[in-house]
Amino acid sequence: MPIIYFSRPSILALACASTLFPATAALAATDAAALPEVNVTASHGAPVAFAGVPETVITRAEIDRLQATSVLSLLNNRAGINLTNLGGAGQPTSVSMWGMSSGQTLVLVDGVRIGSLTAGAAYLENLPVALIERIEIIKGPRSGQYGADAMGGVIQIFTRKGKEGIQPSFSVAGGSNKTFNTSANLSGGSGPIDYSIGASHQGTGGFNALTDKTGSPYAVNQPDNDGYRNNSAQGRVNYTGENGARIGAHWLGTNAFNDYDGSSFGGNQRQSRQQNFGLDGALMKLGNWQLRGSAGRNIDRQTNYYNGTYVSEFNSRQDSFSLANDITLGQGLFTLGADRLNDHIASSTQYTVNSRHNNGLFAQYATTFDALSIQAAARHDRNSQFGSANTGSLDLSYQLNPELALTGGYGTAFHVPSFNFLYYPGYANPDLQPERSRTARLGLNWNNAAGLTSSLTGFRTHTDDLIASSASTNYVPYNIKQAQSLGAEWQVGWHNQDWTLNNSATWISAVDTSTGLSIPRQPKWSGRIDLDRSLGAWSAGATLRGQTATHESTATQINAGFVTADLRMGYQFAKNWHVEAKLANLMDKTYQTAYGYNQAGRTALFTLRYGG
Repeated sequence: MPIIYFSRPSILALACASTLFPATAALAATDAAALPEVNVTASHGAPVAFAGVPETVITRAEIDRLQATSVLSLLNNRAGINLTNLGGAGQPTSVSMWGMSSGQTLVLVDGVRIGSLTAGAAYLENLPVALIERIEIIKGPRSGQYGADAMGGVIQIFTRKGKEGIQPSFSVAGGSNKTFNTSANLSGGSGPIDYSIGASHQGTGGFNALTDKTGSPYAVNQPDNDGYRNNSAQGRVNYTGENGARIGAHWLGTNAFNDYDGSSFGGNQRQSRQQNFGLDGALMKLGNWQLRGSAGRNIDRQTNYYNGTYVSEFNSRQDSFSLANDITLGQGLFTLGADRLNDHIASSTQYTVNSRHNNGLFAQYATTFDALSIQAAARHDRNSQFGSANTGSLDLSYQLNPELALTGGYGTAFHVPSFNFLYYPGYANPDLQPERSRTARLGLNWNNAAGLTSSLTGFRTHTDDLIASSASTNYVPYNIKQAQSLGAEWQVGWHNQDWTLNNSATWISAVDTSTGLSIPRQPKWSGRIDLDRSLGAWSAGATLRGQTATHESTATQINAGFVTADLRMGYQFAKNWHVEAKLANLMDKTYQTAYGYNQAGRTALFTLRYGG
């Protein structure tokens, strides 16, 4: 009996040395004035650093060095991440953290949740890489800090910010498949105020996204090029006062349009519009106490057309509010807070329920005792649909010597079913229960003064009430008993003034314990190598990544394993001026990450860039 799994509890972690450098004791002493250098996602926004949480940080400098054209190209085969793309630029892409499904991975933009409430996932394909300052990734269960959906981890994307002075930047690029990209940004700061404003355009003629080989009577094959365009804009302004006082506002908007292969029922064109607004700030620190707060709104609108004729729309709105008290206790920081999340949908499809809300109370304590660092979190959620949930986590790091640290952790998490799973007419189950998981990990991190880093980590995850669907139930979703996964990751990296080498590999075994079957779309082995060399005004680099075969819900639908190679070169011909060239999929490898959905062949891109 074929089974479709909507979530995939497993272990997948790739420790990429360029972005996974264990925090040192000096970082723990960072004060609030240097907060942007601290991974605030790991601490739920609190001004404290902790070395024991598996993390990846991708900076603006790395984005430029890799000549990244999308958020997806930055995340592909990174530490703990597996992507499934349905046919190229702008097509739906699922991001799996430690083997969890896209719905079990929490995605934030400047602290505000994003995603579709009907589909139950945050899709990253339309986020404009040109307007991003940095990406912070925390792997492992974080529901004890963030609540629902942070089972596999948290990805937080920060938009551009300003620095002292005035920094203009722009880029223009063109290449294969009628690709044309351009962006412009103006950022700066004076005294307590900093700001950033920018816009970008991405466009490509694309390629044929889908070749349906299932033999299904519902198969759709439209052998045309599926194009994509995206216009985006971003703005941010911050005021930083004395003794930690601050207030800021940010906005990101995207308007994307893409073609895909579809029918008159589901459409073959999609317009995706997203608006992300937020306010955040903190009062002046009074003694050992400081109050932080934030409010945000994410609007996700999906409208489908068939050859220009309206077919359907699915709109989501998420409003979030949070207050947190940070209290310095001895050598540590204690945080006590509350938050509220309001979900609302408005769609052409009629749902019997179109809104829900969640109230949460959370506490966190991070401290250091000599060589031992501890971070503990606990949370209570009250959901209007599902009642109460209690989650938490404990993370430890013990510095065996100045170069070697032993890390470990345990955490619980949960994921709330989407509105589609619960209420989509004819294909829903309003009696579904939230998925729940328990994850334990143990690892070693090594870092020396010569620029060498290494990490070895093992994971084990149990998930209860996994949501699945099968033909015997007419694809109506249901909860199955349990799934289990085992995995191990290894990474090593080296960098100096001229060279940067990042190497990672992962092994994973994930099964549905009720059937003994492997979880679909999860490669047993995967990895990535990034190698870059600076030669004065010149630079050159290469990326090699790949994975072993995966399968769909039926054994006959196999996605073959693959290895791809990218080459890149750059030349700085004047101050702040760069010309760059990138050749992706050098060997023109034919491959897919979802059955029948094609990936781009060999492509070239040439860029003129000013500033960063």
